[in-house]
Amino acid sequence: MLQEEEEEEEEGEGGGGLWERGEKKEKDWERERERGVNRVSEQGLVPLDVAALTHNSPLLHVLTKAGARHNPTLCRPADWGFKLDALVALAGKRVEEKQNELSRKAGAGPQAQADVQRQVRLWSLRLQLYCRMRQNFHNTDLPGPPSHVSILVTSTSSLFVTIKEPEGNTVGLITRCRVEWSSAVSFKRILGSTQVTETKNPTFSIKGLTAGVHYFVRVSAYNVKGWGPPQHSTPLSAAPSSWRECIGVKSQFRNHEGLVRKLLEDAREPHYREFCLENSKPLSPSKRLFVSRGIKQLFQSATKFVRLLQRGVYLATVFYHKENILVTAEDQIPLVEIKCCSTAIIHDFLWFAKLSCAWQQVPWLQQVLAFAHSSPCSLLQNRHNILRAVFQLQSSLGTMDLGQVYYEPLKDRQGNVLLVTMKEFPNPPSLRDPPLHWIPLARLEKNRSRTPLLPEPTAMDMLYEQLKEKLSLHRHSIQWAKPGLYVGILKLCSSVEQIRVLVPQRLPNLLCHTRVRHNAHVSREEWEWLQSHVYTSTNGSAPDILSEEEESAMESSGLAEFVMSLRAAITHLLTKLNIPLYRAYQYGVYTRELLQFGDKLSMLLLLPPSEDFSSNYWPLVGTKEPGLTMPLQIFELVHFWMYERDFLSQYCQAWVRLELDSHLAQQALREALDTKELLEARERLNHITELSQRLDAVWRDARWIMDCLQCVRSKAVGGGGASGPGDGRRPPPTS
Repeated sequence: MLQEEEEEEEEGEGGGGLWERGEKKEKDWERERERGVNRVSEQGLVPLDVAALTHNSPLLHVLTKAGARHNPTLCRPADWGFKLDALVALAGKRVEEKQNELSRKAGAGPQAQADVQRQVRLWSLRLQLYCRMRQNFHNTDLPGPPSHVSILVTSTSSLFVTIKEPEGNTVGLITRCRVEWSSAVSFKRILGSTQVTETKNPTFSIKGLTAGVHYFVRVSAYNVKGWGPPQHSTPLSAAPSSWRECIGVKSQFRNHEGLVRKLLEDAREPHYREFCLENSKPLSPSKRLFVSRGIKQLFQSATKFVRLLQRGVYLATVFYHKENILVTAEDQIPLVEIKCCSTAIIHDFLWFAKLSCAWQQVPWLQQVLAFAHSSPCSLLQNRHNILRAVFQLQSSLGTMDLGQVYYEPLKDRQGNVLLVTMKEFPNPPSLRDPPLHWIPLARLEKNRSRTPLLPEPTAMDMLYEQLKEKLSLHRHSIQWAKPGLYVGILKLCSSVEQIRVLVPQRLPNLLCHTRVRHNAHVSREEWEWLQSHVYTSTNGSAPDILSEEEESAMESSGLAEFVMSLRAAITHLLTKLNIPLYRAYQYGVYTRELLQFGDKLSMLLLLPPSEDFSSNYWPLVGTKEPGLTMPLQIFELVHFWMYERDFLSQYCQAWVRLELDSHLAQQALREALDTKELLEARERLNHITELSQRLDAVWRDARWIMDCLQCVRSKAVGGGGASGPGDGRRPPPTS
């Protein structure tokens, strides 16, 4: 075993060196490519010169993308005129010389004539090229100003500049742009300047700015004749700012992951004495081997998998690679039994879902529960049985990570309950004759037959029949949304048992949404506009369509594009969900905070009217986007697993341990026989309760959707709660 570990370490070190060599080779290739596109010819030209003076726009884009730079020796129009005249004269002279040489060698051999003829053709082509370049140079005028320059606030210290080329029949390709910024409209003092060489959709991010200071931006275009006049930006100026500067928003973002990590450290302090640590013994060599097993041992399995469901609770794991599924020797999905009643597993499903975000805790939790297995507490016994089934699958599949739990249990009329975990498995190893192997999904569906002698399909039959759809849903649930600012809608379906939330099938880790723009940041001015359009509970009316005065004021402040994009996105979102546009005035925009999922993704949230909170039907007839309703707490796990995975993993590790410790501490308190045991048990329970409360506080602060629900429940569509998104439309008159 030690020899195998040493071999694996050597392989790891060799792999690391190979990776470093690959990186160095790639950097060397990039440097060589850059030298190639900037190599100066014998005639003193670089490739970018030829592309610009032959008006070859596609070649110009390719060269600039590859790192091509301008000619370092030809900067002024006079230099260009002199250079091109010299090149035309040189090429004409060379053509004449080669033609005379060809005449003198008329009686020479064919080989000698062929060499001279090739030189004549070469210099003739060069002469045509230089004449064309000179003609284009003389026909080129100074470029006009860019047709449009827009600036967006992208953070509290940066602006993003977007440039559109000059309009009209401008002769001469634009090869670069100059971006300048100043704190004065007159540009008497230029704070910064840069040249943008990207010629296709040029953009630039100005960084290192001061928050709250208005900056003016102008852009000039350049061709071989020089710099053209500047174009000022629209809006004329912008100040780096953030929505967090507004009044009435949620307090500054807290480091949730750091708080949970600190809590886990506190749980390891000697005075805490948690059961999970105190009762945990060093793992046996066999378990240590299991923990450190590599991918090469993935399919060494000795588990006896279940073949037929017999009125019980089961756990299935679906590993897939592209269109291939991991199956047992009997061509079945790995399936084990959980020895507990179906009612208990339904109640424990949320616990199991959180456990799936902390699979590495299973061996330790199982070891702790082994001491409490004789406990009369049915909850602890059920947990022990679930952990035993999970550990059985982990051991047989050779990996702790069983993937993500399917968002709800599968149930059939025979009384079976099936829990399903799914994981995409990249680069699976291939073995000659293992007990577990990969087969195509189409073959699995073809060979699968329904369980005989049963009038209704079992839960396992349902899994096989819907496997393609479930795989598609899982793939979409682990995909990132494209960067940008989105508008989403909180659509709820409530019942006696649970609250469910509507999500799109194409991206179930987010609420139903539409993108507003590519810039995810929201400035203070934009947020203040949202807050200024807040509904009040007294009149409940929506804002009217903007007057011309308001539109002109918004145009000067740069808000018009934001408002236009937001209203277009809301219209598109309501239309595809088949919500009448005249009902837009009933919805509010949640303005306590901008929902941020990473650095490049954010969302404004539409809140439904309070009467829609208890809506028990969905989807509406005629919706244009396939959707599904997911239990609210399961959606939160799916969402955080995608966008805040480290935090969720830390939280679930702490939660499953503290939750188990709490039950064990309560049991110890009930079983205390004397005063000393009673005091120790109470002290331990108090410590666990204090840590659990701290953990719950962090989780509540991170659960943005609960704040939104509270806003709807309390009808807080005012006072910084929600703002009107509509276009001023009123509901149709009633007779």
